[in-house]
Order: sequence, then C-alpha cells, then structure tokens
Amino acid sequence: MTDTDQLIDRNRRFAKTFAWQDLAIMPKLATIVLACLDARVDPTHIFDLDPGDAGVMRNAGGRVTPDVLRDLGVLGFLAANAPGLTKMQPELVIVHHTDCGMSRLASPEVQHALAERLGLDLHVVETMAITDPALSVASDVEMIRQAPGVPNGFLVSGYVYDVASGVVTEVVAPGSREAVA
Repeated sequence: MTDTDQLIDRNRRFAKTFAWQDLAIMPKLATIVLACLDARVDPTHIFDLDPGDAGVMRNAGGRVTPDVLRDLGVLGFLAANAPGLTKMQPELVIVHHTDCGMSRLASPEVQHALAERLGLDLHVVETMAITDPALSVASDVEMIRQAPGVPNGFLVSGYVYDVASGVVTEVVAPGSREAVA
C-alpha cells in the first residue's frame, strides 16, 4: 500500500462522519496563517484550529514570496467585493520555526546548486535562506507591510515556533499596513 492509498483510506473514514458542510467561506477568525511545509509545523495543531477557523498557506520556510503576495491580493480583493460578506479586519500571522530545513540554503555551494538546478537568480535563492527565524520573520512582516497589493488595514504579525518545545514566541506584534506605509 502506498502513502497515497493510506491517505485515500483516511479520507473515506473522514467522509463517513463529515459534519462541516455548512461552514462559511470566510474563516471565523478572519485570519490567514502563513507557515512552513515542515510536517512538524502544522498550524492546525500549533494554534488548536478547528475547521473553518482560519485560512492556512504553507510553503518552503513559510516565506513571503511573489506567489504569497499575489494570493493575499486576490483574497483581499474577493473579500472586499463579495456581496453579503461582513467587512472584517483581516489578519495575517506569519510563522517561521527553529531547526528549519531552509537553513541549509545559507551555504553558498547549496545556493549556487539550487539556483542552477531551478534556473533562479542567485539573489532569489540567497533571500530564501533562514539562518535566524526571528530575523527572517521580521523581514517577511516588513515585506507584507510594504507590498502594494496587500489590502490596507491588513494586520500582520510574526512569530517563531520552537519545534522542541511547541511554544510560539511573538517577534513582531500585530500592526497594520498603514502603520508602516
């Protein structure tokens, strides 16, 4: 049996007791969590989220990328222009973590190899590295606060999750785009 077969079996069990068909399209918390793909860093568990509580975006390192900026712009536009939706102040919680695999990108040799393999500019690969999660999450919060496509009023904050203790530590307190722009 493959891992995919196991996932499909788990879905069959899940579907037998499925009870969330009436969830609203907008999350209860008006919150999006951006976190790393690392299996140890699942925002659902870290923040004890139930289905429908928050949106979750994940990528390598939980980094703010052009794709993340685009998606936030799209989501902000749709939320602002959806008929019948109550206007909420959206929040973005960015979570980086200790012992991140993206720390391997600090090596110039690894940077060059990855840039060559993926056809990326070396500078792009250099900015992906996470050597200090507190610094990288602060940098990503600032990037969101300065991004022109992110809706005004979006509260953005940054945290570091410790994979050894399960503790989330605030690095950047929630603040809106207007506060920095």
